[in-house]
Amino acid sequence: MSMALQSLMLTFEVALRNRVHVSLSRQATEKSGCASDSFPWYDYCLGLRKLQGATFDRIEALLCDDRMIRLKLQPSPDSVIAKLTFGVWPNILEQQLPTPVVQARTFLDVFANYPKNPRKHWNHPDNRKAAITVLKDVNAWRNRIAHCEPVWTQGWYRNSTTQHWTEVLDRVRRRRAEMLTVLGWMCPQTLEVYQHSYNGRLFEMLLTEHAVLAHIVQPYVPGAGPVYPQMDEAGMSAYKARR
Repeated sequence: MSMALQSLMLTFEVALRNRVHVSLSRQATEKSGCASDSFPWYDYCLGLRKLQGATFDRIEALLCDDRMIRLKLQPSPDSVIAKLTFGVWPNILEQQLPTPVVQARTFLDVFANYPKNPRKHWNHPDNRKAAITVLKDVNAWRNRIAHCEPVWTQGWYRNSTTQHWTEVLDRVRRRRAEMLTVLGWMCPQTLEVYQHSYNGRLFEMLLTEHAVLAHIVQPYVPGAGPVYPQMDEAGMSAYKARR
């Protein structure tokens, strides 16, 4: 389940960082008359707004040598963006956008496919705050799985009204559905690709009461491997003989 969920989180992270990067690149270059989808909008040495806090430190570390002197040959914007952690993006959307106008424009660019009047929706601070809450939740969940921790924690049980695993399964289902919804706001095509992928279909199969019950009855034993169906040799030969 962790493996199948991790692929979604990685896909989500790439979609988010690309959308933010393109939006801020365009905003930094539009006035020049030649808008770019990949520009070092994070570099205050170009006369742009200086980022703050840990986000600034992470980016400067990529632009400088060990003595924090700027590299003569600067890495490409795409290279810099690819090396930043997931947590940078909620931070930028929450704290690094200078004005409400820039905030609304950036959210409209990043979540352009919000289904109900996106321009009006992202003009409201509460709606932007709600989206950032989802991003932070995805990041925290991603970090748990990346550190080989369980998909759900003991705290989920303690907060459960029934203290039963079926309720926790529903919670996983809701959180994943929320993630898929926001991914669709960013890139519907990416959402569709994921849903039809092996990991997308695998998670749907695992996210059922029957699958969890089967594991409870007969837990997976490391090293033993899964049980595969018997191969149909005649059917395989016929398939290979097709033209």
